[in-house]
Amino acid sequence: MFYKVAILCVLLAVATGYQIKSQHKKHDACLVTCAGWTEPGKGFLKYSDGKNSYIDVSMAHCGFIDTPAIVSTLHGSSSHWQATGGSAIYTPTRDSFRTYLYHSSGSYALAVSKAWSIQYIAVGYVC
Repeated sequence: MFYKVAILCVLLAVATGYQIKSQHKKHDACLVTCAGWTEPGKGFLKYSDGKNSYIDVSMAHCGFIDTPAIVSTLHGSSSHWQATGGSAIYTPTRDSFRTYLYHSSGSYALAVSKAWSIQYIAVGYVC
């Protein structure tokens, strides 16, 4: 349900031009929506506590010229509903962002074994 709400928020922002146009004042033809996901169960790195994890998500294929607006969600085969952090964006750039995941049982092992992935939608300028 959350991802549907997040997608609707991004689409509403694009449709109304909320903040994106007013901040950049660039041509509408340059504004694009790009979506993607990480490979399930891959790319997760152990956080310093040794149990939880983070992942750097690449958006380089989108071709943004500036940091876009990003909405992300955690997807998986099981236990991802108990994790937190999948929608929290850290260190966003035009090409990537980072997400930290926490689970009371430790997110690293679950991310790998339950094929977790980060899915995202980003809205930004390409020219």
